[in-house]
Amino acid sequence: MTKTLVIVGHPDLSKSKINKAWVEALRPHEGADLKVHLLAEAIREDGTFDLDAEQALLSQYDRIVLQFPLYWYMPPAIMKEWMDTVWAEGWSWGEGGDAMKGKLVESAVSCGAPEVAFSTTGVNGTSLATYLSFVGGSAQFMQARGGDHFAFYGSESPGWEERLAKNCAEYVDFIILK
Repeated sequence: MTKTLVIVGHPDLSKSKINKAWVEALRPHEGADLKVHLLAEAIREDGTFDLDAEQALLSQYDRIVLQFPLYWYMPPAIMKEWMDTVWAEGWSWGEGGDAMKGKLVESAVSCGAPEVAFSTTGVNGTSLATYLSFVGGSAQFMQARGGDHFAFYGSESPGWEERLAKNCAEYVDFIILK
């Protein structure tokens, strides 16, 4: 297994349905090749991150999975702040910035809307991959590789609870079988 770091960008996991279940599903698999990192626990009271600690953590892994709920087709502010801070010039891009070179960057998102809303035949004809293009674009900018995405759709729809266990098992496979 590739050494994988899952960066969880849910601002309050205690209020989460899907992201919390995903974290709980991954916990038994944590070890030398898998770590789950909660940004809500890493962020300081002043809203900043310990840049050296976060970059040192990233340096240990070959695959980075950004896990977050999709808010208005974007990541939560905590994830964006982390990206803006940790993927710094001179470290991950720009002169001397090659720390992310060759790493695989992927995403796992929970979506309130049903899957049809993220298809070319959906409400606005735009796929989830299009909304998540910032992940691949950021990876490319840092000389990393953009990869796949994983999703749970319809977390605001009736019956989401019945689908969650199967989705969690699929998520564990997505994380540990790569």
